[in-house]
Amino acid sequence: MCVFSVHTVLYAEAHGAMVIPNNWFDHPKWLQEYGYNKFDYIGIKAGLHCKAGCDFRGDEVCPGRPKENCGIPKPGCSCLWFQNETYARNPPSLLDPRLRTYPYRKHRQPRGLWHPWFSPGSAHVDSPCGVGGGNMNGCVGDCTPYGGYPKGPKAEVFFNSIKKNFKVTNWTRGSVVEAAWGMRVNHGGGYSYRLCKVPPEGIIGVTEECFQNTPLKFEGDKQWVQFGEDESTRFEFPAVRTDKGTTPYGSQWTKNPIPACIGGKGGYRYKDGACPEGLQFTPPREDLFGFGINVNHTETFKFSIIDQLIVPRTLDEGDYVLSFRWDCEQSPQVWNTCASIIVQ
Repeated sequence: MCVFSVHTVLYAEAHGAMVIPNNWFDHPKWLQEYGYNKFDYIGIKAGLHCKAGCDFRGDEVCPGRPKENCGIPKPGCSCLWFQNETYARNPPSLLDPRLRTYPYRKHRQPRGLWHPWFSPGSAHVDSPCGVGGGNMNGCVGDCTPYGGYPKGPKAEVFFNSIKKNFKVTNWTRGSVVEAAWGMRVNHGGGYSYRLCKVPPEGIIGVTEECFQNTPLKFEGDKQWVQFGEDESTRFEFPAVRTDKGTTPYGSQWTKNPIPACIGGKGGYRYKDGACPEGLQFTPPREDLFGFGINVNHTETFKFSIIDQLIVPRTLDEGDYVLSFRWDCEQSPQVWNTCASIIVQ
């Protein structure tokens, strides 16, 4: 098995989520910023991309279960909605070495080469918007080492049941829009954005199959890293994208541009943030690397990864859901987040 015990200290807020457009978990709350309190959406504020939804009560996320919050302190955090222990259903198709993000990890054959990023989009997910705790049907052994909890709800079911208002973003057909995501833990791999038109029964009816019908294209060959909300920190660099060997056929995916460390479980074990054995690949800038958190619980990723997307001209007007899907290379996991969109 290729998952690893580092997750035992990471479960509270977990690993990655979409932050632009505002996702379903991102609602106004009191935040401590620069010494004062501010009531606002979390958005892309520095270091907070995994904290949206952390204020949901355990009995909301896991109704009918003990108030120990499904066994972890904050089960509703946006980065805790994912698919655990999932493997590519198609043979490895990631043939371009430029797309590899953990080339210096010794995978245990044969399962390691079936981690989701080796055949982008083909690994099974129980929900296109993420499952609370990542293990809808229960865990393989003890849940804690795998970074989640058992039998959490699907995000689309959870939000349909609590009837919570969330921010809706307006897009125009034929336009170019921004999307962004943030990591707390760097499992490499790559990601895609997809749309699904809301069916008559509402968001509870969205499916992975529906999202696979409308994968979005990225605009251009550039992407950006931005620290917090300050656009003056935005740094541009070439994106590495592919539409070969992907599911659905021809869908476009972008490589996670931030390299982890060689050794030390991607860098988690290195207390000072250095990578004494080097990096998995060349970083876009000399300070953009690492695992995102280390053994001292110091978080190092205070930035979001930004891309531009093309809104198809052929879409019908109406209500849509946008799904972010991050297929990992280091671990057998897929992270999902959803946001509500009105297409005009």
